[in-house]
Amino acid sequence: MTLTNFIKSLIDNYNQIQLKNNCSHLINKIIAAKKCQLWAISEDKNEYNRFHRMMDGSLVNTIDTENINSSLLINSAHYFREKEYFIVAHDPSEIRKPHSKKTAELCLVKDFNGKLINGYKTHNSVVFNAKGKELRLLQTTPYSTNSTNYISQEELKDFKKKKLTNPQREQEISELLENGQWHNLKTITKQHTKSITDAIRAENPDAVIVDVYDRGFDDAEIFEFETELNNLFVIRAKLSRNSNELKITNDGKEQFVKLRNQQFFKSSKKHYSKVRFKNKTYCNLNGVFEYNYVEIKGKTYSVVRARIYTRKGQSIFEEPMLLITNMDITFDQMAEMVFEIYMKRSKIEGVFKFCKDVLGWEEIQIPEFYTVKNLLSLVFFISGYFYEIEDELTKDPNIQWLAEFGGGKGKITRYYILTGIARLISYNLTQQYIKEHKITQQEIDEAVNKFTAHTE
Repeated sequence: MTLTNFIKSLIDNYNQIQLKNNCSHLINKIIAAKKCQLWAISEDKNEYNRFHRMMDGSLVNTIDTENINSSLLINSAHYFREKEYFIVAHDPSEIRKPHSKKTAELCLVKDFNGKLINGYKTHNSVVFNAKGKELRLLQTTPYSTNSTNYISQEELKDFKKKKLTNPQREQEISELLENGQWHNLKTITKQHTKSITDAIRAENPDAVIVDVYDRGFDDAEIFEFETELNNLFVIRAKLSRNSNELKITNDGKEQFVKLRNQQFFKSSKKHYSKVRFKNKTYCNLNGVFEYNYVEIKGKTYSVVRARIYTRKGQSIFEEPMLLITNMDITFDQMAEMVFEIYMKRSKIEGVFKFCKDVLGWEEIQIPEFYTVKNLLSLVFFISGYFYEIEDELTKDPNIQWLAEFGGGKGKITRYYILTGIARLISYNLTQQYIKEHKITQQEIDEAVNKFTAHTE
C-alpha cells in the first residue's frame, strides 16, 4: 500500500485539481516535519493560507472530518471482507492545550495528574482481529463541550424538565433540537458505532462485531443500541453500578448491593504469562473470574468480575474489574474471553501516543475550532496509513531500509519508518531547491565546509 493509494480515497471526494494537489502536499509536509503546526511547516504566508483555506470552511469544498472518516472506512473495505470476527474499540482521547487561551471553544480536559486544563476532546474508533492484530483506524470526531452545539446529557434532562435557568440557552437548545444540529458524547458514540457497523456489514453481512468501551460508556441506552444493531459488546462497568441484590441496612431499609460486592456463584481461574495494564507489563499472573447476570432497565446482561494477581498475591487492579456484556456467559472460558477482549482495548491508546508523540496531535496552533477539528482528523487519517502498512513492515525491503534510514538500527517500527520517510521527503525537497536555484556542487561543498565542524 503506497501513501498515494491510501490518500486517494480522500482526495477523490473533490473535483478541483488544485485542492487535490494542496491536500497531498500538506500530507507530505506533515509527514516530513513530523508535526502539524501549519505555520511552522509552510514555506511562506501564501502556502499557509492555501493550507488553512482547505480546512476553514471558506471554500465550497473543505477537507473535513466527515470526508476523512468516510475515507478511512473506504480504505478498510478490503479488510472487512477478509475477516469473520471484528473487535472495535471506542475510546476518548483528550487534546491538552494548557497554554492556549485565545483559541475558540476551548473546554476543560484533564492533564496526566488529573488537573483540569484547557484543551479539546476527541472520540475515536479502531478495529482489529480476534487476536488483537492488524489494527486499522476507522473514525475520529474532535469536539468541544463548550461548543454551542454541544448539549450535555444533564443539560438535555434539565431542558426536558424545564429546569434551565438561562432563557437564552433554553432557546438555543430548542432550536438545536428542532434542526438536529446538536451533539454530545452519546450521539457521537452512536454515530461511530452505526457507521462502522454499516461499513463492515456492507462488505461482510455475517461478520461478528464486538464493540468494546471503557466505563465512561456504562449506560443502558448504549447497551440497548448495541443489541439493536445485532452487535456484541463488552463495556467496563462503573464501580457505582448497583446489582439486583438487596440488603437490609441498620435502620431497616432495603438497599441495593453494589455490583462489585454482589455474590457470584460461578468462577474460574487462569494463568497468564503476561498482561499489560496502564502502560505497564506484568508477568506470571493468575486471573480469577466470577460471572453472573444483572438486570438493567428490564434487560438481562452477563457480568464478569475479574481479579488479576501477581505471583506474590498482589492485585494489579485497585478494585475488581467489572465487565458487562450482551453475550450469554454459560461456561468458564467465555468469562475469560470477555476479559481478554476488553484488555485488547488498550491497543487504541498506542494510536493516541503515535498521533501525539510522532505527529504532534497536541501542537496545533490555530485560533478557530472548525479548522482545528479538521486538522486533528487529518492527522488521525495520516496515522492510519502507518497502521495500514504494518503487515508489510518486515516484508518490504523498501520499508526495511527506510526504517534504517530513520535511525532504526535494525528495528522496524512505525516511528523509524516515519522518520525515514520524513528524511527522504526532505532530501527530495532539497534536491528540488538546488535544481530550481541552480546551486553548484562547489557552492554546496563550500557551505558544508563553512558551517559544519570537521576533525582532521
